[in-house]
Amino acid sequence: MNTVKNHYDQQLASVYSWMAGTPEGALKRNQDFFRQLRIDSKRGLAIDLGTGSGFQSIPLAELGFSVLAIDFCAALLSELSDRAKHLPIRTVHDDILNFPHYVEEPAQIIVCMGDTLTHLESLHSIQSLLLNVERALAIGGNLILTFRDYASVELQGTQRFIPVQSDQSIILTCFLEYHEDTVEVYDLLHRKDGEQWILSVSSYPKLRVDRNWVCDQLQKAGLQVVQNEMINGMICLVAQKL
Repeated sequence: MNTVKNHYDQQLASVYSWMAGTPEGALKRNQDFFRQLRIDSKRGLAIDLGTGSGFQSIPLAELGFSVLAIDFCAALLSELSDRAKHLPIRTVHDDILNFPHYVEEPAQIIVCMGDTLTHLESLHSIQSLLLNVERALAIGGNLILTFRDYASVELQGTQRFIPVQSDQSIILTCFLEYHEDTVEVYDLLHRKDGEQWILSVSSYPKLRVDRNWVCDQLQKAGLQVVQNEMINGMICLVAQKL
C-alpha cells in the first residue's frame, strides 16, 4: 500500500498548485477567509500544519504573522520558499506530528487545512495532534481545521469518479474506493506528450473522519469549538483555547 508521503512526492507535488486553478486565486480566497474570521487583528506566531506550497502560510504572513510552515514534501516547501520571497515564513521539512519540536513560543493561530487532517495514519494520531495543538496555543489562540466529509457520505457508482482539474496538456481525475475506516483515493493523471496521452495512476488512503468526533476530541483537549460549518464543500471547524 502506498503512503501519503510517497503519493505526494511521486504523483501530486508536480501538479499540486495547478490543481487549485491559479495560485493567486487560492491565496486570495484564504486571505479573505482569514479576514472573515477576524484573525487579522492578531499578531505573533502562526503555525501551518501541512502547508503544501503555501496557500495558507503566505496569506497569514501578509496579515502580519510570523509563520512556521511544516510539510513532509520537500518539493512543495521549495515552491513555497520561491513564492514567499521575503515574507516571515520559516519552512520545516517534517511530519506535522513532530511540530512541537520547532515551536519556541506560544502560537496565536494554528491551521491544518486543505484535507491534511485525513492524511494522518489513524484517529489516535489525530488525538495526539490536537493535544499538542492545545499545548502550543497561547490563551485565546485559535485552531482552524478544514477537511472533507468522507464519513457521513459514501458516493456510489460513477459518482466516485471526480474531475479535479484539466487543461490542454494535463487532466486529473480522482476515484474513491470506500472502506470501513478509510477511503482509498486513486489519482488518475493524464499528461499529453506530443500527440499521445500518458496515464499515471497512484493511490493513497485517507481517514474517514466524523466531524462530531473531532468536535468531541477538541473539547477533551481543552479547546472550545466556536465555529462549525461547511465552506466550499469542506468541513470547517474553528476552536479556541480559553
